[in-house]
Amino acid sequence: MLRIAFDFGVSLDHEAFRALADDERARAARFLRPKDGIRYAATRLALRQAIGAYLSVEPARLRFSYDDVGRPAVIDAPAGFDFNVSHSGDFALIAWARMRRIGVDIESKRERLDWRALAKTVFGPHDHLIVEALPPHAQADAFFDVWTAKEALLKAIGVGIAGGLDRFSVLNEARRQPLLRHAEPDAPISSLPLHDYEAYWCDAPSGYSACIAWSRAESI
Repeated sequence: MLRIAFDFGVSLDHEAFRALADDERARAARFLRPKDGIRYAATRLALRQAIGAYLSVEPARLRFSYDDVGRPAVIDAPAGFDFNVSHSGDFALIAWARMRRIGVDIESKRERLDWRALAKTVFGPHDHLIVEALPPHAQADAFFDVWTAKEALLKAIGVGIAGGLDRFSVLNEARRQPLLRHAEPDAPISSLPLHDYEAYWCDAPSGYSACIAWSRAESI
């Protein structure tokens, strides 16, 4: 896994970004806010460099395809190769693996975010119980732990969040690693193979939460 810090002082016409494909440079230029364009371009560049080094392919020669939910894959990669990216604020995470499905998420703990309003659609029943038992100053951090764990898990599985984040829980009393709990057997997300995956919260910069998830069994 690789964590990168963005340099917002560079511009999109920097020589390093020549390794990006034409469509990647065009997409970066379409962002209304310059910082968003740099986040996207820098993440794609780091992704190409990391995967290129791993697969012994020049970064500019990598080609990508996308599935129905927009999840990217490397064309002509070895069987079972998977990767995932996430960026927020000043940082991005990139992870890759052979014979495992993988997902990552990093989130900036935005102070102005009304996390309590979002918690209604993010927390499962057990998440609610544990967060309510925490001291008030620790509850917002717990929200972001829940958010990143669920995002990483669902990205590893390869689905979006439409199944209902509130239909399963990930918090446990020790909070050393996510503990997966289905909430309702008839919920759409209950059919997902959550217990075939592991997830761990990663060391993250101050003010951030991050999680990585992967399939327990080999996947090809």
